[in-house]
Amino acid sequence: MAEPDRISIQHVLISFADAPTEATRSLDEARELADEVLQLARGGEEFTELVRQHSDDPIQPGNPNPGVYQLLNHNVEGRTFAEFVDDLNRRAQEHHQLLATSVQSGDKSPQEAEAEMNTFVQELQAEGDQMNAELPHPRGAMVPAFGDVGFALEVGEVSVAEFSEESSPFGWHVIKRLS
Repeated sequence: MAEPDRISIQHVLISFADAPTEATRSLDEARELADEVLQLARGGEEFTELVRQHSDDPIQPGNPNPGVYQLLNHNVEGRTFAEFVDDLNRRAQEHHQLLATSVQSGDKSPQEAEAEMNTFVQELQAEGDQMNAELPHPRGAMVPAFGDVGFALEVGEVSVAEFSEESSPFGWHVIKRLS
């Protein structure tokens, strides 16, 4: 059976101290937790709650869809998440430049500009969280095991992308295919 062109998945990242994340657990503790989360998910536990409780992927407070990704298998059509991030970065740089000009002209104090920039960045982060779940990520932009497992699943099925330095360097990804 051919793989679909596009899927939606949700995942729990279980990482460890030596991975490129902020996790502090040992490799063995991460392996055990990944097995436990997989069994809980397969046993019918609410997957979004498992993401909130166990994922080492950063989750913004109030994000209704933590750990959700749209993945494109082949050709990228339309706007991708990477393009959206480039736009967010451009907007942040432009806003920073406007604030710097305001400080130089005396219209704002450095403290006012810093507070305004912090608020602006928080708004961009919230916008990014929403778009992360809505805009597609090309499969090739993700670690290989993430897409390999995601595209192999049936809708509603849960599996795990095992830790591998080459194909899953962040740790274990417990993945549920949503569509």
